[in-house]
Amino acid sequence: VVDVLVVAGDPSGDRHAADVVKALKCKLPSARFVGLGGPQMQAAGVRTLAGLEELAVMGFGEVVKRLEFFRELERRIHELLLDADLVVLVDFPGFNMRIARTASAFGRPVLYYIPPKVWASRASRIEKLAKITDHIAVIFPFEVDALADVGADVTFVGNPLLDRPDTVSSRSDFHTRFDLDPDHPILAILPGSREQEIKQHLQLFVNVAEMVTASCPHVQPVISKAEWLNDTLFEGLCIPVVEDTRGLLRHARAGLVKSGTATLEAALEGMPFVVAYKTSSFSWAIVKRMLRVKYISLVNLIARDSIVPEFIQGNARPQKIARHLIPLLDNTSSEYRRQISELPRVTSLLGSAGSAARVANLAISLLRPKK
Repeated sequence: VVDVLVVAGDPSGDRHAADVVKALKCKLPSARFVGLGGPQMQAAGVRTLAGLEELAVMGFGEVVKRLEFFRELERRIHELLLDADLVVLVDFPGFNMRIARTASAFGRPVLYYIPPKVWASRASRIEKLAKITDHIAVIFPFEVDALADVGADVTFVGNPLLDRPDTVSSRSDFHTRFDLDPDHPILAILPGSREQEIKQHLQLFVNVAEMVTASCPHVQPVISKAEWLNDTLFEGLCIPVVEDTRGLLRHARAGLVKSGTATLEAALEGMPFVVAYKTSSFSWAIVKRMLRVKYISLVNLIARDSIVPEFIQGNARPQKIARHLIPLLDNTSSEYRRQISELPRVTSLLGSAGSAARVANLAISLLRPKK
């Protein structure tokens, strides 16, 4: 029997980890899985010690407030490491880097899938990551060189977004379901998928939408809400809120998107967009010192070029963002046409479907004979 410790800490990590567990079960039917994660990992057969609600923190200040909880969780994971034959860590860098260090000290093979952002990390952190892992599976092509340069064993496995089934509703169904006018363009508003992100971005994004509709009354703003977020975060808005992000991205004319995975989802659906990002002053002061790249949105990082406009922290002002969004809502404008032609070039660099199976194969290759 192979005992596998799997740790993920947010909804996307839960989904990606669950896919890897399913792929591992096909190859190791008798394997046992335990760790941290959410409902998708549980459904895949992982016994979890804590759920996503307990793990959901974002920003340095928020982590500090819950240190005692994470220390206790870490202690329980250390006990599990004594029996683990393999450790698979998925994203969740603040916690998983510590688990990787302990697992490595215990002599357990460590596979890190979706590692800490190498483009926003100190050089010393990247070197440490290489030392405390046996293999790193990355989902962006630009990550390979930075990790290989410090001696990490690293493989680009393709992006898991390419594995999603195409279950998007038709344009007419989408408009009917959410009572939208099919003759008027939709402005997609994606303020984030975590509570902290909503608190930082929602009001700013609503202000931008109001400025856009003041200039373009025919435009229909629609806000995307992740299904796990509490409805109270969106109370009192005059803009419709929908739980169908992919449908919204596919059928919108253009969008305002918080920096993160959603920028890639927008690119895959071929929707032109503008990126904005804000965090607490405390968190930004730390992040700013670590940023080692020119761009923060994944689309621009992958392209190594400015494909979509970015508005970060103090530069994320409603008037400025609205000014760049308005031309994208006109499908005859040069800026709309430029993005429409350049986004497919970015998505072509994301690899091919089958990332979870590749990660499972890498994990199995790390297994050592039992003594």
